[in-house]
Amino acid sequence: MVLLAVMAMLFATSPAVAQPAPPEDQAGAAAQLEQVQNEAEALTEEWHAAKDTFAARQSELTALQAAVEPARAAVDAARAEEEKFRAQVDAMAMSAFESGNLDQLNALLASGSPQEFLDQMSALETVAIDYREALDQLLATVDDTARKQAEADAAVSRAQAAADEAARAEEDIEKRKRDAEKRIDEAERLLDRLTPEEQRARRGSDVGGPSGPITGTGAGVEAIRFAQRMLGKPYRWGAEGPGSFDCSGLTSWAFKEAGVTLPRSSSQQARVGTPVSRSELRPGDLVFFNQPVSHVGIYVGDGKMINAPQTGDVVKYSNITSRKLTSARRL
Repeated sequence: MVLLAVMAMLFATSPAVAQPAPPEDQAGAAAQLEQVQNEAEALTEEWHAAKDTFAARQSELTALQAAVEPARAAVDAARAEEEKFRAQVDAMAMSAFESGNLDQLNALLASGSPQEFLDQMSALETVAIDYREALDQLLATVDDTARKQAEADAAVSRAQAAADEAARAEEDIEKRKRDAEKRIDEAERLLDRLTPEEQRARRGSDVGGPSGPITGTGAGVEAIRFAQRMLGKPYRWGAEGPGSFDCSGLTSWAFKEAGVTLPRSSSQQARVGTPVSRSELRPGDLVFFNQPVSHVGIYVGDGKMINAPQTGDVVKYSNITSRKLTSARRL
């Protein structure tokens, strides 16, 4: 199925993470921390993407399950209609028998199916028009019943397939969560080995906000204003605010406050809205980094963004040149 193929691609593309040797000194720890941080961020975003997928499968399952009972009710109604016309045809046949016209209808009554009955009936010019109409209605109703039964069977099948896919998506969430947590734990252990000076160097110099006030309208500009209220809040893996955030947690929270619901993962957020080039960036655009996408911020102008950068850091302004910018979207 298409959905299964998409999910297989989504969850099979993550390479297995090799376990590096323990660093021998603080410089080695800092270098290894950078690598592990990037891997943990990517795995966390895959975890968010798995949750997005699971939510979509659950929504689809609910809709498909809701369609099953109406389909079954349509079958029951069609069968009741079919029985009504069968009774009418039976009554006509009995009337013919009682009136002495059995010889003319004998071939019809011996037919093995409504279609054969109708074919033979059409060859008998002496059959009354009301018989013909009743049989036409019966045949049409039989066809309608078969169609509704097929639709009901298909609805049940789709609902079962969606349930199976939702179960698999739920399993993938747990797997992605375990993978991410292993890397997160490792990153935090490595971070603890750095001196305060090394940690400050790792976070980089403070970057001020945009040179002027944020002007304009729209969800993006409103999202900036909400995100600015979160400046200084700590970064935490998987956090969705308002006490702490990871990168896509900040963007999804800020845009939700501005009235727009975004997917939870940065990779899925990179598919919404309209693509814009780097030269066209304006405040409120979402900016995405790395390939595949694993980090996101909100552009504020002057080559800067507001984002939740990394573990050990806080929500702050950063230069968009601090990472590899790969795309931008405007809502």
